[in-house]
Amino acid sequence: MPGRARGSRFDEGCSLKTASLKTVYLKTAVVALVVVVAAYAIYRNRHALARGFAELPLWVLAVAFALTVLAQGIALVMWRVVLADLGSPLPLVPAARIFYVSQLGKYLPGSLWTIVGQMELARVERVPRRTSLTQGVLVLAIAVGAGVMVSVLLMPFLGRETFARYWWAVLLLPLILVALHPPIFGRVVNTGLRLLRRAPLEVLPTWRGIGKALVLQALVWLVLGVQIWVVVVGLGGDPLPSLLASVGGYALGFSLGMAAIGLPAGAGLREAVLVVALSGVLSPGLALLVALLARGIAVLADVGVALVAAFLTRRTGQPPEATSAEPATGRM
Repeated sequence: MPGRARGSRFDEGCSLKTASLKTVYLKTAVVALVVVVAAYAIYRNRHALARGFAELPLWVLAVAFALTVLAQGIALVMWRVVLADLGSPLPLVPAARIFYVSQLGKYLPGSLWTIVGQMELARVERVPRRTSLTQGVLVLAIAVGAGVMVSVLLMPFLGRETFARYWWAVLLLPLILVALHPPIFGRVVNTGLRLLRRAPLEVLPTWRGIGKALVLQALVWLVLGVQIWVVVVGLGGDPLPSLLASVGGYALGFSLGMAAIGLPAGAGLREAVLVVALSGVLSPGLALLVALLARGIAVLADVGVALVAAFLTRRTGQPPEATSAEPATGRM
């Protein structure tokens, strides 16, 4: 009937307008959140950044910052690989907004804030919550697993003190590899979803997807380790022995920090591991400066890419299409 058709079109238009307004509000809130967290994170790390600018040539800081941004770009590729492997591929721009903005949640106590942020931001792109939750847990496990693998391979070059304190990290490797076994991971996740009275995953992770993500994450640790090495050499460290110590120490410290759920961005633990690993190539004071400066550079890079992603999406993002109806117990 003509009247019913006009009413249907009117309802559809109202639905799209409401979705568009929700998108605008969400993106505005995202930009505001980025600014607040950025200011707080930079304020907390201001002393390390100031000392780094005072004691290091500007080119060293510029190279270290560029390597950190490069590592974040590779991390985004890894993140998209995992999401696509779970059946929800995203274009680059919305994926960058979700990934980089939600990463600021790691500066709050608890690694789960990052996953919560990803779940909420990904809803705008019609990614089911259960898929976002699964992907967040899987990405965390891959990051920790790749970091432990890299550090275990380089453990002989990290010095006796590092091995004496963190030898137990070797025991984590087989546990992580078993947990990343696709059938085992999928069974555990679906059991958890069933307990939450949610439908199981429609697409389970694959060997190919997890393997590709592990390689990409190992490359992330390698690039970040080289970033540490550049700073170490800038402070007078011996280039050859400090390279392996920088890569292995950073991978171990960062991965253990990520596994420590209650610490904001692994605060304290990451620096402690890196200081011990660098003790053979730098004095304790300089090793601590490297660790603190690495955190400060990471904060600046996190904030920078999050701001770019947030503003870029605000300018180019399109309102979401109306989502299809889902069973109440079938989606998170």
